[in-house]
Amino acid sequence: MTVGGAGFRELLRIRLWAFAVAPLLLLSCATPRVDPKDTGSLTGVVMLFWVGEDDFVYYPFVENALVYHLPKSLKAKLGYGLIRPGLHYNNGGSIPRAVRGVDGFSPWGYGPAYVVHDWLFAARHCLFTGQSDKLDEKDGEEAGKVEKMDFPDSADILAGVIGALVAEERVPPRAVAPGAIYTAVDSFIARRIWNDDNPKTCMPVSDEHRKEIEAAIRNRRLTVSSIEGRKPPVLVFQQAF
Repeated sequence: MTVGGAGFRELLRIRLWAFAVAPLLLLSCATPRVDPKDTGSLTGVVMLFWVGEDDFVYYPFVENALVYHLPKSLKAKLGYGLIRPGLHYNNGGSIPRAVRGVDGFSPWGYGPAYVVHDWLFAARHCLFTGQSDKLDEKDGEEAGKVEKMDFPDSADILAGVIGALVAEERVPPRAVAPGAIYTAVDSFIARRIWNDDNPKTCMPVSDEHRKEIEAAIRNRRLTVSSIEGRKPPVLVFQQAF
């Protein structure tokens, strides 16, 4: 089963690599508004389930789920100190195959940053189109936080998580990739997607996928598994911070 087919995957390409602007981004990088000396920090566990070709679900309803602790500047602006990404579909960084061999441009190289950023857009689309009831009730408080954000905040948060991954030595520092990624998520195309009021942009995780994942958890199939020879859902990534 696919998750909304090609339309789903196109919508989640919010980092805009599919628009063939990546070469320009490599040459013209914007500067994040997050202080590199105050990037915030990550705690908790990331759990991603593969549910179909190129389709993944981030599942947060576990003990010690992933939390991004905001930098002081964003904490002061938004009025809260942390973000716990909610239940959502995620496809990592939508990076074209042509540049995936370049340092820092792996689709999952900054995985937690993409999880946080995709959650912001997933929640935003349901809130902005008047469909907040389609989000999981356990994510109500977190969705309310997204409602208080503006578009630049979403880009700054992604930049902050990447900075935190570097500061915590989870990934090596890169000269080009973080700036190019930030330029993409801070672009006018990303802003247009953030403000898209098409009701179809609200795509919560299906009941079927959620039930399958929770059955796998109840049966204690929580070790990372090979996709080959297995039916979804399969836990493909689990990382503690």
